[in-house]
Amino acid sequence: MVSCSLFCQRKMDERKPVNWYREPLLHFIVIGFLIFLIFDLLPGEVSNDARIIRAGDSQLLTLIRSRNPRFSLEAASSYLSSLTSDERERLVQDFIREEVMYREAVALGLDKNDYSNRRRLINQLEYINQGFIQESLSITEEELDHYYSGNRERYFVSPQITFTHVYFSSERNGEDNAREMADQELRILNEKGVPFHQAGFHGDRFLYHRNYVNKEQEEIASHFGKEFGQIVFELSEDNEWQGPFGSAYGYHLLLVNSVKSGYYPPLEEVSTRVVDDLIQVRIREELDQIYQQVRDTYDILIEEPQISSR
Repeated sequence: MVSCSLFCQRKMDERKPVNWYREPLLHFIVIGFLIFLIFDLLPGEVSNDARIIRAGDSQLLTLIRSRNPRFSLEAASSYLSSLTSDERERLVQDFIREEVMYREAVALGLDKNDYSNRRRLINQLEYINQGFIQESLSITEEELDHYYSGNRERYFVSPQITFTHVYFSSERNGEDNAREMADQELRILNEKGVPFHQAGFHGDRFLYHRNYVNKEQEEIASHFGKEFGQIVFELSEDNEWQGPFGSAYGYHLLLVNSVKSGYYPPLEEVSTRVVDDLIQVRIREELDQIYQQVRDTYDILIEEPQISSR
């Protein structure tokens, strides 16, 4: 197995050489200094009142209408009342998180209070924090193995099929006639041994593709229909034309070239994806920790709902 240190080092080397300013200890000192400036050197922005966040109906209604500008106050109230207790709690936590991050961004001197600008400031603050976090991340091979083992389903390679088809349109030929034409053509194709690359000389023009190479069931179903997508993957690779198979468009004769079974790839095969995904997980965990630390500096007052939830 290629070591994780090689994966991670390659990603870091692509950006810049290792230097003193990438030391985690330095990042900790810089972040601590910035927090000191925000909380201690900007007293006008962090008064006692500024450390209190209220989360009640009025705040939630403002959040709902900011996210959905077309909502009237009545529509927003109706939406709020339709929430379950769990859904309301998630909305409350969303509001608190946004308010905390927004106030910290405002403390840096940017304070236009509209929702789009509010989201921009929050995103900027998180982007800055992500940069600090990513520069100091260190992922071990053990962590990588553990993450991959616990998330193998994300990397499952779905079954794939390669086939060509000859199509007869129900709209153009009529339902019964299209089926009869397909039955007759099937005999001709197999008697003449028509190969894969000559399928285009037979049948009608199809809306999508003639040849499907290494396609998954989801894509086949999106072009031919769900039932058709299931049937196709049950066919054999016997070098004979098979069918007819009906779809929403008509009837199809298929020549299957290959069917590949789904499988779980070894870590080496998907190492780049796994490293990227694990880095994003670690960044999110660190961001959540930073948010929680900053949130703890506020007094959170969650008011009793006046608009009842289900």
